[in-house]
Amino acid sequence: MAKRNYLVEGLSGVGKSSVYEELIRRGYKAISTDRAWAYNADPGTGLPGGPVGHDTWVWDQHEAVRELESPEPDVLFVCGSSRNSDRFLPYFTRVFNLRIDDDTMRRRLEARTDDDWPLGQKGVELMLELNRRGERLVGAIDVDATRPLDQVVDEVLRLADLDSC
Repeated sequence: MAKRNYLVEGLSGVGKSSVYEELIRRGYKAISTDRAWAYNADPGTGLPGGPVGHDTWVWDQHEAVRELESPEPDVLFVCGSSRNSDRFLPYFTRVFNLRIDDDTMRRRLEARTDDDWPLGQKGVELMLELNRRGERLVGAIDVDATRPLDQVVDEVLRLADLDSC
């Protein structure tokens, strides 16, 4: 059976990390790109060490491709977003875009600590602006992430044809 990779992506505050943790709890293999692949890159060179910002977060190509091309496990969920995630679209069976309304996003981001959200209020406003644009990766399937976490993960698994597993 061919390997199936699924990307769970979206803006900051939509619940990617919570979905990651719930997938792990349910026994699925999942990667949090924030923890495994991502780094801040210099916008001019793409090298590590850039300023902290929404437009500087990229995935390490070597690490990402190594995991995505690995034959094990049969099903892998990748949870995260980056400036260069579109480069990896051919590796994914499906892409799920977590969506929330502006009020939910504001509440979630403003509840974060400085350690979890170094961009402050300016970053909150940027995420809200991006959320209103509604942009997403080509072919991404929107998932309403304002619902309780178990329902969000159930929907992702259903859309991945894994709801009976």
